[in-house]
Amino acid sequence: MIFEEDFKKYLVRLNNLKEQLKDLTEEATKTALIMPFFSMLGYDVFDTTEFFPEFVCDFAVKKGEKIDYAVLKDGEPIMMIEVKRAGMKLQKQQQGQLYRYFSTNHCRIAILTNGVSYLFFSDLNSPNIMDDEPFLSFNLLEDDAAVYLSALEQFHKEKFSLKSVISKAVYQKYAKVVVKTLRQDLLSPSDEIVKYFLSRPEVKTGNRITTQMIEKYREVTRKAMLKVLGVTIEEPSTTFEGILETEDTADVSSLPQNVSPDFSISAHPLHRNGYQDTSVINDEKDKKVQELSVDDIAEEIIKVVIQVVINGKYQTEDTADCLKIHIYTMDNRKLGIVKIAKTDKSLQFRRIGDSTPYPLDTVAELSQYLIPSK
Repeated sequence: MIFEEDFKKYLVRLNNLKEQLKDLTEEATKTALIMPFFSMLGYDVFDTTEFFPEFVCDFAVKKGEKIDYAVLKDGEPIMMIEVKRAGMKLQKQQQGQLYRYFSTNHCRIAILTNGVSYLFFSDLNSPNIMDDEPFLSFNLLEDDAAVYLSALEQFHKEKFSLKSVISKAVYQKYAKVVVKTLRQDLLSPSDEIVKYFLSRPEVKTGNRITTQMIEKYREVTRKAMLKVLGVTIEEPSTTFEGILETEDTADVSSLPQNVSPDFSISAHPLHRNGYQDTSVINDEKDKKVQELSVDDIAEEIIKVVIQVVINGKYQTEDTADCLKIHIYTMDNRKLGIVKIAKTDKSLQFRRIGDSTPYPLDTVAELSQYLIPSK
């Protein structure tokens, strides 16, 4: 409870600085954001025996290389922290320096942060080699804290256990693979899963399983799996263009304080019996993103949200470099964020609770990342 209260106070402080973040230098980011963050986690940021700035990480070809901070225990680093300025977007190429540092010692936790977004890495794939993907990531200003707060708390000084953190990270990695695979198979069953069911003794096809057979049974496999999950499917009697949208009124009493009640909610024939058939979207010829304006792209994305998420809600946020569309369920649970870059109109979706940002080549691709709802 104490940690949760400290965290809430830190979020209030961060939100008060929101308008200044883009102007902060890297040094100012460290002073205004990073040090208070780790202080909230119980570390004495002025005691170099446990929070060491400019920690030396020599490696074979270079000497005197330093990482911004190292959290120490008994003189050994247990966490390494690489800091970028608050206004800088964290990208994969920025992991290179942290990757090199990781191999110079026995530390198994590396953190890349700009004071708002935090990416936590380890060596789950190969010992002493930092993974390409973080096992935990969150954005303090955008993500629902309820999703990541318990995971963050395990890094508190009083609770930190490397064994526990790594163990949970391994399970989380496995769970992410399961979720991603199931999501893909629910939308379009893989050859492997169709072949598995065709090979069951109860089916008794009596024939060698061919590519043609797999294609023939792919759709019925999809529908059967959805039915087992308590969903029923009706074929839509109308096309995407023919859907009638009706406005409803949102119950905003349970919305987070930082979310505006300015939502659009729609219901339509594809939501019959608690399920929406996304094949209508995927079968539609998607418009070329580059030929549309940012506002037009946002409108197309909203159509997908309305199609795929039952009574889906959305909130737009206009920033200097992109337009964000925050996606919510009917009960105000945040699903994720779509970002439309204003410069090149590139699209990216990040699902709450999933550290991987997914680039979208077309608007219609968004549907595969929105899990069908009951």
